[in-house]
Amino acid sequence: MSVILPIFANLILLTAMLGFGSLLRALIPQSFSRVDRLALTLLGGLGLLGTLLFCMGQVWFSRTAIFLVLLGGVLLALKTLIRSGPHLRTLVGDLSIPVLPGLVIGAVLTVTMLGGFAEPTGDIRMDAISCHLLSPKIWLRDAVIRPVIDESTTAFPTLVETQYSALMALGGQRAPGLFAAIGLVLILLVAVALARRSGLDAHASWWVAALIVTMPVVYRGAFGSFVDAIYCSFVLAAARLAFDALEPRQYLLVGLFSGFAMGTKYFGLFAGLLLSVCVILIAITNNQEKARVIKSLGIAGATAVVIAAPWYVRNWILLGCPIYPPPPILLPYFHVKYFPVEGLQLLLVRIVREGRGMGHDLFSFLLLPFHLTFHPANFINGAGGIGLTPLALSPFGLFVCRKNAFAMRLALFAVMLTITWFAIAQEARYLIHGYVIAAMFAVWGWSYVATVSPRVGRILAGLTVACSILYGMIMIGLARRDDVHAVVSRSFAEKRRSEEIPFLASFEYLNKQPSAGKVLLLDPRVPGYYLDEDYLKPRGRNGEQVLPEGANLPRILTELSSLQISYVLDVKWEGGTFVLPDQPEGLTLVFEREDQRVYKVN
Repeated sequence: MSVILPIFANLILLTAMLGFGSLLRALIPQSFSRVDRLALTLLGGLGLLGTLLFCMGQVWFSRTAIFLVLLGGVLLALKTLIRSGPHLRTLVGDLSIPVLPGLVIGAVLTVTMLGGFAEPTGDIRMDAISCHLLSPKIWLRDAVIRPVIDESTTAFPTLVETQYSALMALGGQRAPGLFAAIGLVLILLVAVALARRSGLDAHASWWVAALIVTMPVVYRGAFGSFVDAIYCSFVLAAARLAFDALEPRQYLLVGLFSGFAMGTKYFGLFAGLLLSVCVILIAITNNQEKARVIKSLGIAGATAVVIAAPWYVRNWILLGCPIYPPPPILLPYFHVKYFPVEGLQLLLVRIVREGRGMGHDLFSFLLLPFHLTFHPANFINGAGGIGLTPLALSPFGLFVCRKNAFAMRLALFAVMLTITWFAIAQEARYLIHGYVIAAMFAVWGWSYVATVSPRVGRILAGLTVACSILYGMIMIGLARRDDVHAVVSRSFAEKRRSEEIPFLASFEYLNKQPSAGKVLLLDPRVPGYYLDEDYLKPRGRNGEQVLPEGANLPRILTELSSLQISYVLDVKWEGGTFVLPDQPEGLTLVFEREDQRVYKVN
């Protein structure tokens, strides 16, 4: 059952995505290929489903509510499949994948699905445990979507995380892990659609997908509950539409996908703005009518604002600022709740330090392609890199495509995205859309080199591609080795749980209590994800202040009854001490290990 339920949950979600996406098919230009239409339908369905769940979840997010939304999507999908029955065989033919790239893609997806069945483990430093999976679990428990105050990152846009809740409701805690395979398929479909539109044939387009799926940095943004691959898919889909849009309804779609990107990550705000600038530059270059371009961008911008507004308005109402935690530039204009200024300053220092990469000067920017290729571990989550092909073959591809208008527009957009990323936060997985475009140009370059030098060039280019793919597959295999091992070996899974889940014994004790009530966690670094019952942290690990007296422990201990606290968990980290004395007044020790104690409130 631990395997069947996650599979069932993901299949239902995928079907619902198809159903909601079918509502957008009339807006997709008829000139688009079937691969284009499939990619935009599934990705658009994902965006609509996530937005609908989030909006509904502000007032009602029970399992019944989630089931009703998914049921509506499934019924829409069945209606679409019945109508499209005669065309399905043609679509399957369009998706026919050549043997070698198909084997590569299939191998990575197989590892992804196997590893996806593993139970989530890790401490609070893992984004999945502190944010991406924590929020969905608490939303389901409380039957309403609210930020987790002690973890400010849970206030980020959560278009994908709302669907993790749906997966948990249907398939349990392991179901979101399997969703990584769907995320990979989506970005590969978008990449193939872009490659086909740029002029590559079907065979070469799937080699683009093979290069992308074996880039360890791209893969890192797709598994472990990260949402970066899906976010970048939304951005690329918006670009795909914008660079060919002619009618107002097509710009409506541009706005939809831009809004979905903004509802997935704050970086979507920059991506939407850069895409608008790119469209304006293209219009100026091509002497297009200014009034029409401005009107079209107005339609796209208004649509994006409407779609993205729920996340930002919610934050403004509940937390005092649309972007939370707020950047320093917004502090004078908003009254930020639950976050003291000193805490925000410390968080900003940490973000700046982690996003430094290999420098922000001009020389570092010029060396960026070299650094991303040969020093990827210097960027956060960059270990494994992007392979050799972007650096070795993309320049040739750019030369070949210099007169290809669509390809040059993509190149311009990629450069603008890269400059912004370089200046703001050099987190490797935030630039996945750039790697996708680079892979497309790499395949163009591969074809060019093989043509102009049929012997030496073909061999060298082929070896470069082979080395990149093999190296990437090895790195991906190593990254998922423990996940796959935990799935096939129960003893290893138990060993992994005991080693990677801090204070596991106390969590198991508390979760077995018939009515644990609310648990007070004294240390902000204790991962509340592993508690099935409600909990309270007076302070968050980033300085969040849940209670006005968050640093005043004696006062909190006198208010346990009014705070509805039933148990208190006290822990000590290596070299540290317990917070409470050995015999605290009003508390009874009911469970103890060397580094953890559970007290019951008298």
